[in-house]
Amino acid sequence: MATKSEFESLDEEIKELLQNYKFKKATIYEPCTHENVKECLIGLHEEFGLLNISYVFNPYCDIVQQTIHPDALVALVNSVWALLHYHKAAVEKIKHLEQENHVLEYTNKQLNGLVGKLKDKVNAQRNESKACIALAHRISDDSDEQIHNLAETKAKLTQLSKQKENLEKSYRHEISRLKLENQKLQDRLRNKSDSFTPCADVCDSTILQLKERDKKHQAVIAKLQINNQKLLQEVVAMKEKIILSGPN
Repeated sequence: MATKSEFESLDEEIKELLQNYKFKKATIYEPCTHENVKECLIGLHEEFGLLNISYVFNPYCDIVQQTIHPDALVALVNSVWALLHYHKAAVEKIKHLEQENHVLEYTNKQLNGLVGKLKDKVNAQRNESKACIALAHRISDDSDEQIHNLAETKAKLTQLSKQKENLEKSYRHEISRLKLENQKLQDRLRNKSDSFTPCADVCDSTILQLKERDKKHQAVIAKLQINNQKLLQEVVAMKEKIILSGPN
């Protein structure tokens, strides 16, 4: 029969074990002996509870005169079987997780390789894009310069066209004036000697000179028109090149 002091000591141990269970603290492991068998069974009760294994041990009635009650022994054996089943399931799960981990590692290596290739491809495309942008800027600058030259050529052509119109107008007035003077001279010299040089010859010479000068102006205008057409073709070609290379 246990003494009062033994029951009080056992109550303190039970309180400590229950306090540990309340805060999910594992019981300190101690080798089981004949002297501490009750404490070990109480510890197993708490540890099984942490693993959600049903095992109830009452130190007041499950052990009588240092002998465990059969029902308590059956409950302990069943709890041990449940613990073994839990352990086997955990081991199988660990093996399955290890296999999955190997597959994930292999897949991760392949993905890292693909990511590296994609990064290299993106960097290459980025460099090509930068090169295309730089080329587009150069072509744009050249195009602006060609457009400026074209504008200057158009201005010169317009100026020369106005000069041509003014010269033609001046030539027409000059020819009319010379014809009028020629007519007057013919009237004055009609009855004189036939040895003089006809004024018509002088007028014809002047007209020939005017025509030669006009022909030179026409040649200059034609040359400027050809240059203007070439500049227009170059500008159109540059714009088409920019449009074709832009999306890349």
